[in-house]
Amino acid sequence: MANLQASIRDLSHRVSAPAPAPPALAPPPQRTPQPRPTAGPPPSKKRKERAYAPPTPPLVAADDPNYVIPFYDTRLDKEFRAPEKYARLYPASYDAGEFWRGAYDVASFIPDQLHPDVHPSPSYAQAASGSGSGGKGKSKAWKPLSPQLVASAAAPPVKKGPPSLPGAQRRFFASPQSPSPHPDALTIAATFPDIAAGVLRESNCLLPLGFSATVNPRGSVSLTVTHKASPAASYAQYFDSLTRALNQSFPVGESPWCTLVLTPTAVQQAIHGLRLRFLAQDEEELFPYIRQAILNDKVTQILSARYLNPRQDSREAKQATSVVITVDPQNVSALTSGVVILAEKRKVALAISSSRTSQCKNCWRYGHAHQRCPTTHPTCPICALHHTPSEKNQPAPCCVLPSLCAGRCGGI
Repeated sequence: MANLQASIRDLSHRVSAPAPAPPALAPPPQRTPQPRPTAGPPPSKKRKERAYAPPTPPLVAADDPNYVIPFYDTRLDKEFRAPEKYARLYPASYDAGEFWRGAYDVASFIPDQLHPDVHPSPSYAQAASGSGSGGKGKSKAWKPLSPQLVASAAAPPVKKGPPSLPGAQRRFFASPQSPSPHPDALTIAATFPDIAAGVLRESNCLLPLGFSATVNPRGSVSLTVTHKASPAASYAQYFDSLTRALNQSFPVGESPWCTLVLTPTAVQQAIHGLRLRFLAQDEEELFPYIRQAILNDKVTQILSARYLNPRQDSREAKQATSVVITVDPQNVSALTSGVVILAEKRKVALAISSSRTSQCKNCWRYGHAHQRCPTTHPTCPICALHHTPSEKNQPAPCCVLPSLCAGRCGGI
């Protein structure tokens, strides 16, 4: 008990005792004042001059019209395409002011030359495959155009002239009233082109005046325009004057030449396998029906229609026949795929005219043309064997008459 009381007294003395004072802090060090510098000239503020550079061309798509940014780059001392376009795109730039001031020689600018700072943005396929700048793969560095490509772009564009016309569209002719050979056909063919050119020149004609002339065995005189893009129809207003000059220069007595006319250029096509029971036997009634049927199916006009077999009694013994139509040359391709007539699609092919005196150049028989020859193999017209000459003007190896056929089989 005595020990417990002594512990309580000791604890009470500790609680009632005052707290010890904190240690005193050291005073801060005194700073010695530094002397102020004497007044002098202010430092120079000279600005560093930098060379002016035009704005960097933006990142654009390859199909954007601004893909080729045209301007004159003062850093590279090179000219890139048309400065006027660049001046309109960047009106506040230095080069725009130089252009409007007339400092650039516009004729010296190379067209279609890419600036090295122009980078086309990648397409969707390039971005998806990683080949573009935004893909996962390694982006390819931009490469400037090759000198050959720049030189080809700088070359002036080649101007293409109008397309050449077929000879039939550049030809017109005059036939005598009584067809017969002319005794002076060679003179007409040689001199009438110059006569025709003189007549057109006196009429103040601005069309080409070059012609070539031919005279056929029936006495018809044909003129062909040598300029391959000039149609004969453009000379139609001078046909009367040219015919008068032809009759005055080469009189033929009671059989003068008729007025010049254009050479027919229509193409004849044949429609095969048409059922006769639904067609009119009269060709005057056949044409309106065929014309309307083709117009409904192909939206194409035809000029005429007739039966391939003109004999009506011969057609009555058949169930189907062929009809020949006449179309303009520009409408031929529209009918080559076939045409629907009488609710059936029928084949349209080029009509080949022949007669009983036509000789085939494949089998050498009469009555048909070689395009419609039923024989699949050729026939030698000398030895009558089935072979094709191996070389021109050389006898065929299988020919049994080489002495007679030499120099002939290959030439036919």
